[in-house]
This record gives sequence, C-alpha cells and structure tokens, in this order.
Amino acid sequence: MHALEDATHASDRISFAGSTAMPIALVPRAASAQLRREVLGFAPYWNLNHYAEWNYSLMSTVAYFGLTVNTDGTFATQGGGWDGWNSSDLTNMINRAHAAGARVVLVIKDFQDNSINQIVTTAAGPNLISQTLMAVASKNMDGVNVDFEGSGSSLFPDIPNGITSFMTQLSSAMHARWPQSEVSIDTYAGAASWDGGIFKIGDLAPVVDAFFIMAYDSVFSNMPGQAGPNSPLNGWTFNDTVDVAQYLTKAPASKIILGVPYYGYKWRTVDGSPYSSAVSGGVAESYSGVLNDLSCGHVAMTNSWDGTGQSPWASWWSPAVNDPCGDNLRSPEELYYDNATSLGLKYDLVNANNLRGTGMWALGYDTGSNDLWNELAVKFTTTTPWYSLGGVATSSPGVSSWGTTRTDLFVRGTNNGLWQNTYNGTSWNGWGSLGGGLTSAPAAVSWGANRIDTFVRGTDNALWHVWYDTTGWHGWERLGGSLITGPEVASWGPGRLDVFAIGTDHGLWHKWWDAKGWSGWESLGGVLTSDPATVSWGSNRLDVFARGTDNALWHKWWDTAGWHSWERLGGYLISGAAAASCASGHLDVFALGGDGAAYQMGYAGSWGAWQRLGGQWSFDPAAVCPSAAAAVNLFARGPDNGVWWTAVPAS
Repeated sequence: MHALEDATHASDRISFAGSTAMPIALVPRAASAQLRREVLGFAPYWNLNHYAEWNYSLMSTVAYFGLTVNTDGTFATQGGGWDGWNSSDLTNMINRAHAAGARVVLVIKDFQDNSINQIVTTAAGPNLISQTLMAVASKNMDGVNVDFEGSGSSLFPDIPNGITSFMTQLSSAMHARWPQSEVSIDTYAGAASWDGGIFKIGDLAPVVDAFFIMAYDSVFSNMPGQAGPNSPLNGWTFNDTVDVAQYLTKAPASKIILGVPYYGYKWRTVDGSPYSSAVSGGVAESYSGVLNDLSCGHVAMTNSWDGTGQSPWASWWSPAVNDPCGDNLRSPEELYYDNATSLGLKYDLVNANNLRGTGMWALGYDTGSNDLWNELAVKFTTTTPWYSLGGVATSSPGVSSWGTTRTDLFVRGTNNGLWQNTYNGTSWNGWGSLGGGLTSAPAAVSWGANRIDTFVRGTDNALWHVWYDTTGWHGWERLGGSLITGPEVASWGPGRLDVFAIGTDHGLWHKWWDAKGWSGWESLGGVLTSDPATVSWGSNRLDVFARGTDNALWHKWWDTAGWHSWERLGGYLISGAAAASCASGHLDVFALGGDGAAYQMGYAGSWGAWQRLGGQWSFDPAAVCPSAAAAVNLFARGPDNGVWWTAVPAS
C-alpha cells in the first residue's frame, strides 16, 4: 500500500505552507505522560498540510514519509516528498510532535528491486547511511524508518542478506551517534512465516529496534478477485492473529509494531453478497471517505459485520443514473473497512501479546473524525495519577511495606541525613529525620509486621544498617565493605536479609543475614553502572537487576539451584532499576528511559515489553508491592526535588 500510494501521488502538485531551505525554531522533545505502548503514525507528504489536526499526545512516533532513495545512495531532490521535507509544514509538525513528547523519524523509501539491490549490496549503502544521518541531524529528528518494498525477484538473490547487512550498519551508525534513536523497518505481514522472502525476520531481529508489520491489503492474497476484509483479525491465510504469532517465533514482542489501516476498499461486485466476486476494484478509500460513503444516501444500503475478519462492511445498489452518491454504476457495490470497534480488537491483540505497540497507515486519512483517536486513548493510555509527597530529596527513594496499611518511604535529605515518611493505610504522616551521614540513596525492606531494616553507604564508603522493631529505632551499625553505589536489600522471610551493592571492581557484591548472623561479602561478577535493585517473590528466590555498560537492564537470579548467569533484558536506561513482586512467579521492574520518563517491564512466565508510564523524573525509582495487593506502589523524585507516588497494575 505504501508503494501504491506513493506512486499515486508522485505527480501531485502539492502546495505546502511556506517552504524553507532549513528548519527553523526546532524545539527539543519533551516527555509524554500518556502512552503505555508505542503508537506510530505515518505522515505522508500528501497529507502533511493536515499536521495541525493530529493528536500528538496519542502518538509516540511520527514517521515522515518520506525521502526517495536513488541508486547511488543519495536522495531524490524533486517531487512531493522532497518539497515536504523542505517545508515549514514539516518544521511545524516536528515542533508539535516534540512538544507533546513524540519522536519524529524519517522514512527512507525504495520500491524498485534493482535500486534496492544496489543499495544493499554495493557502496551505495554506506553512502545512504551517511546521507540519512545528515538528514536526521538537519531536522533534529529521532531516528529512521526503512521502507524497502521489493518483489523478491529471483533476478536479485542477494537482496535478503543485503537488507540484513544494511540494517546492521544503519543501526550501528544511528545508535553510535544517537543512542536513544529508533531504527525500524517496514515488513510484510507474512514475512515471518518463511525465510524465502526479502526480509529474514530472525536475522533482522537483533539489529533493529522495531518491525512495523504492514498488516493490511491481505484481501488480495486471501481471496483474489473477491471483495473481503482488508485486514482480518482471523480467518484465511493472512490475518493479524496468525501474523503476530509468526513474528513472535522470530522476534521478541518488544520489537513488534502491528500496523493497522486507516482505509478500506470499495468494489463493484456481482451480487452484493458476502465476499462477492468483483467486477472491478477494489479502490482504496480513506476512513474519511468511508464515512462519507456511509452517509451519502446509497440506495438499499445494508451495514453488516464480518464475524471471521472481525470488521464492518456495507453493500448497496448503485443505479445507472441519479445515484445520490454519484457512482452511477448500475451494479451492486461492497465496502470493507475498519472502524474504531475493529481497530480496538486489533489493539486488544497488541495488548494481549504485550507487543511494542501499533501504528497506522496513514495520518490524515481520518480527517474530520475523532473516533479513531479516542480508541487509541482507550486502549493505550494510562489514567493513573501521580501524587506529590513533598520533601526535598537529594537521592533516590527507598521503600518497604509490612502490609496493605503500612508503607515506609526513605530518602536522603539536604542535610545528608535519613528521612522517613509513613503511610498508615489512610494518609501519609509527613517527613521526619532519623539522622546519620549518608552518601547514597537508602534501601529498605520489611520481613514482617513491626520490622524495618534500612541500609545506606556511609561517609567511609562502608555499608551501614539501622533497624526498627517493636522497641523503636536502633542505632547505626557498620557492616564494612567498600561500596561505590548505594545498597539494595531483599528478604524472603523472617530473619533473612540479602544486601547487594556495587564494589570498586564495578561488580555485584552480596552479604546476607540469617540465623548464624552476618556473612562476609561474596562477589557475583558483572560490570555494572548503577545501584542494584533486588526483590524476592518467595523462599529461596532472589532477583537482582542493574544497568550495564551498554545502558541496558541486566538480570541475575538465585534459586535452589544457586546463582544463574547474567541475562540482558534490553532497554536504554538513564537510571538504575526498581523491582517489586506481587505474587510468586511475577516480577515488575521500573527504570527511567532516555526521555526521563518512567518505564515498566513485567515478568509472568516470560518477560514482556517495556511500557511507558510517562512523567519526568530523576535518580532511580523505588517500588514495593504491599502484601495481598494487585498493584505496585511506585515512587520517583520529580523536577521539584520532591517525592511523587503512584500505583500501577502488577504484571
């Protein structure tokens, strides 16, 4: 569809609002607090003049479509895509997107096999990478989307491996210059079902940030010569459910974006029955055009729902003359399309499989209607509010809970002392000082009612411990070590404490308390760049998380078999992590992403994708799940240096 639409509009004479050779007054990207998954919208140059109508707060990424690639790796400097690139419309769109916290990426497009072959198998590829980096930098963009749609002709057998090689080099170059940039590629719906096409999904998965599955136009393969659902949820050979399942065998859910159509198809048919043979068509019709067709007064129109494809369709009679809608065909017509209901079912598929997100082809196809935007808000935004707990924190918070009506929050204050705020099930009691001289964030845990253990790094870089029981707070005790970070602590039951910290070798070190007293320190290896985070979901289970030298999240765990090797969980973190568990076998990890927003990743038998919780925070977050709760209490330091609190559903 991308290639067909591009060809349709190639000769359009498009008027852009004020062209400029260079962008002006580009604003930095803010943080969006709404979306919990990626929502990518393609902004084709022929709809760019509608940029002011789009709801940027409901998109994480806007993809400008785009710049056409020449065989030598340069960009075509004629046509609507180039004119839009140099327009103030594009500048204004970028500014609006950034102000709302959405990234903007450049689509580089090529739809000719011979040209694609040149790009991915010759020196034209490195030249295109260089040209792309310069283009992205010139517009203050946030990444690149690659739309290479070839036919897979046997004349060009080197294209599949060439595309993988090209994407590897492009990703490396983009991330070396902008570590937070997004590199995505548009791929066919059935591409993950085999390795014989131009996209080898399994080979591409390690080197791209995201796949945009073009899960539309399936009807032409599912039922050639017939009218039918454009993007069926079920049934036939190609459908969204099967497509997603196939991709999940080749790529992690965190890299899969399910594309959905903001358009349908209209056919002139034989008899107007379901899936009728087509006399001509189908003709693509935008969602706005669909709404016009449904309201213009067609003769004998019937509105129906396709139970297999899970999408709406309509049929009517077009008379030879005086057709109220102007078709004048003297035959039946059928229109298959997607609306908010059918798109919502596709979004449910995205959420059920914990995919990276969704995206639409294309922005501007729903002009005059808000119902598709509203459906995105229903399916992909969070309404969880944040509450200010005040204070002036000079560190990340630490938190413990011994029951649903007791949570204790700790921070380092401006006097470097330990400060506490307690929730009694109804309200927070306010901040009070516990003294001490801290050089790190505090860590806290409770192994049962009326027991809190708190740990910090002291001015001597050693581990220090203070605890609370039924007799009140006890004095500080020194537990030694040479720490370069703050500590973290977990407990799997009464009388058991496990403390972790990063040593001078940048590796993880462990010390524990049991019936025998305090152990010595043991090294658990790794090369880490943040405070650790730890949690226990039950007896003889510990999970530890930290940021690695690649700014990704790393995980190590202990069970009855002993310590397991470090595993990489990905992401781009600018903080350490926080971890919580609301049930055995379930974990939730939180960290700050490159945009300063909070992100959540859950484990419930397998790891899900990072979900954006929004906000603008500093330092590491803190998290705890009170006993018998189904939500995690999450804490972070805000721009006002105070501590903020919210609750998010547990995985």
